[in-house]
Amino acid sequence: MDINEIKNLPDRIPTGTLVSMFQNVLDQFRNNKIEKDGFLLILSQLTDRQVMTYELLRSDIRNDIDRTLSRLWNTDSYDEVDIILSIVVNLGLEICFNKIKESLEQYKDIDKSILDEIQETIDEVGENISNPYYSLEKFK
Repeated sequence: MDINEIKNLPDRIPTGTLVSMFQNVLDQFRNNKIEKDGFLLILSQLTDRQVMTYELLRSDIRNDIDRTLSRLWNTDSYDEVDIILSIVVNLGLEICFNKIKESLEQYKDIDKSILDEIQETIDEVGENISNPYYSLEKFK
């Protein structure tokens, strides 16, 4: 799976195809066929398309992504933090979100711009991490 191929995909993709693509990128990352940076970029692109379905990603895939991103979470790179925050919020990843909140307790070691980005995201999401469509439900 190549990031350029992913970027050229249409904005809307059938849910079943997205599930398969998410599984594929997880497998490739686990088998060391893609580097972390490429993995995060591809996940970000797929997440953007998942959001357009207005459905939660299948729970087993979502849980797999959640556990994987939890292992990758670190506060050393603003770009990585930004991408992971976006994926976590848009897919409703609870495990990683809790790990992100815990990282605030180590604020003395986190660059101010990264700290601000994390805090802003936590404030925006509140307690509704598990349902990224929470704010839309009032329009049903």
